[in-house]
Amino acid sequence: MPEDKPVSFAADIRPLFRDIDVEHMRDLGVLLDDYAYISERANADNVLAALKGDGQTQMPPHGPYWSVEQIALFSRWVDAGCPP
Repeated sequence: MPEDKPVSFAADIRPLFRDIDVEHMRDLGVLLDDYAYISERANADNVLAALKGDGQTQMPPHGPYWSVEQIALFSRWVDAGCPP
């Protein structure tokens, strides 16, 4: 995705989460498919840290882990203020 194209949750971020990841994380109170939840900066930052494996178990458990490009896209989305 070009760096100048706006990133949106609906078009770019939500499709990155597999249904199995959404269900697994819902059981842990993390609502990956809920825009209101994940667009809260603290929640978005926690998900980003988990995707990177920053000091915790990397998400999704047992992989497949996100590529550098996918993580960069999520990070761009967060930096842009988590647009819908």
